[in-house]
Amino acid sequence: MSRLARYFLCLGVITVLLLPQQAAAADRPRKIVLIAGKKSHGPGEHEYVKSVKLLKLLLDRSPNLKGITTETYFNGWPDDPSVLDAADTIVLISDGMEWLPYTFSEDRVQKLQKEMDRGCGFLALHFTTYVPIQYAKQGLEWDGGFFDYDGDPSVRSAQKTIETNINLPAKDHPVVRGVTPYRYKEEFYYKIHFAPDSASIVPLVSVPVLSDKPQEQIVGWAYQRRNGGRSVGMTFGHYYDNWKLDDYRKLILNAIVWTSGADVPAGGVLSKFVEETEVNKIPDNVRN
Repeated sequence: MSRLARYFLCLGVITVLLLPQQAAAADRPRKIVLIAGKKSHGPGEHEYVKSVKLLKLLLDRSPNLKGITTETYFNGWPDDPSVLDAADTIVLISDGMEWLPYTFSEDRVQKLQKEMDRGCGFLALHFTTYVPIQYAKQGLEWDGGFFDYDGDPSVRSAQKTIETNINLPAKDHPVVRGVTPYRYKEEFYYKIHFAPDSASIVPLVSVPVLSDKPQEQIVGWAYQRRNGGRSVGMTFGHYYDNWKLDDYRKLILNAIVWTSGADVPAGGVLSKFVEETEVNKIPDNVRN
């Protein structure tokens, strides 16, 4: 047998051996950790705990989503942070500013940094995108962008509550798979500060009436981190009733699945809204 023939024979054997491992890695269950902060607004607004419990039900019950496990934690942080070590994505729904879960202590910042460094997915929703300027570096590295509320006053981010139509600029991105543009009332955060490597930022949702500048219109984005980790920032999520909108749910569920490294199903993640009485039956810190 010639040297070239032996080379291709060895290459073929290696390929056959690796294929099952690659397939297993692609098909393995994805662990989604959903973390809710404490409620700070009136009824129907910033319903973090109810939203996390609802998301768990929607993910667990989706008829076209397989290989997903979900864990829920409340009070802004798990009692045992080691549960984050095996997370494929971490979803934070909480107040921002000084109340942001990972700014209570430097230990939390370091813990999340460790998870981001290993390529864990990350999704910050609504008020969670508010990041103190002292953590601007983390806000940019982890999520690709953040809402600046205490930096240079001339370039701070802004917010506006309005009923309007949204645009989906990246129609081919998995996060917007199966989503149709819709009109709704929302408290939008905009004029977001984005990472310097803006080529890695994919605008997912924009609201033209917010600004004359296209980049300032972006209220939802995807970010492929340099180490392969996937992140999404969504500045909307103020009103709990918006979960009743099919496309709104699908957009956020798609984002969770995509950041976990799993494939978003064709047509997007299917779900049916679950009434509040059933959501409230879920006890704290349920794992599935």
